[in-house]
Amino acid sequence: MTLRLAFLATLLALSPLPATGQAAPSGKPLTVAEVKARLAAATDKSPPDLGGADMSNLDLSGVDFRRANLTKARLAGAKLSKANLFTCDLTDAVLTGADLREANLDGTVLRRANLHGANLEGASLFATIVERADLSGANLAKTRIIGYLKNANLAGATLRDANIGADPGNQSMGVMRATFVSADLHEADFSGANLFKVDFSFANLTGAKLVGADLSNGDLVQTDFSKADITGANFSKADISGAIFRGVAGRAQAKGLDQTRNRDKAIFDAQ
Repeated sequence: MTLRLAFLATLLALSPLPATGQAAPSGKPLTVAEVKARLAAATDKSPPDLGGADMSNLDLSGVDFRRANLTKARLAGAKLSKANLFTCDLTDAVLTGADLREANLDGTVLRRANLHGANLEGASLFATIVERADLSGANLAKTRIIGYLKNANLAGATLRDANIGADPGNQSMGVMRATFVSADLHEADFSGANLFKVDFSFANLTGAKLVGADLSNGDLVQTDFSKADITGANFSKADISGAIFRGVAGRAQAKGLDQTRNRDKAIFDAQ
C-alpha cells in the first residue's frame, strides 16, 4: 500500500478518542544499546515494541524505528535528529524538548503526544496524525506537513517557511492537505509558509504571524485572526465565512482579500 493510500485509510479508520491518560510506568530507563537491540530483534511479522519504554535524553540520532510501537514511550530531551520514525505509533508519548530535526515522521501517529518545545526543523510529517497533540512552543520551521491536526496545540510554535500546502500531485484521490480544525495556533509564526488549501476552520490564530504566507484556496471558516499580522499574506479564493479579522496588522498589504469567498460573512474592523 502506498503512503498516500495508507494516509486515506488511516483517516477513514479514525476511532473515537479514549480519555487522555499519562504514560504508563516504564521501569528502568533503557540504554542506547538496549534500544538498538530491541529494534534489531524485530521481524516483518513482529514490529519493534518499545511501548512505555523510558528513552529520555538518549542520543538516538539517525536510528531506524520504522513501524515501532512507541505508545506512551518517554523520549523527553532525546536526540532523534534524522531518525526514521516512519509509520510509528507515538500515541500519548512524551517528547518534550526532543531534537527531531530532519526526522522522518511520515505516516506516524502522534495522537495526544507531548512535543512541547521540541525541535522539528526540517522534519517530514506527511500523512501524519497529530490530533490533540501538544506542540506548543515547538520549532517546525521548514517542515513538510500534510496531516490531521484537529484540536492540536501549536500555541507559540514556529512554522516559518514550512511547506503545509496541499499535495498537488494527488488530487485525483481527493485533496491531501493539512487539517487544523479547532486547533490552538495563537501567536504561532507562519511567516513565509505555504498554506495552500489549508483547513483552518474554527482555529484560533489570534496574534499569529502570517507575514507573506500563502493561504489561497484555504478553508478559513470561523477562523479567528484577531490581532494577527497578515502583511503580504495571500487570501485569494479562500473561504472566509465567519472569519474574524478584528485588530489585524497589515490588512492594507494583504493580498486577495477582495477575491475571497463569502467575504460578506467575515468580520472586519470598520474602515
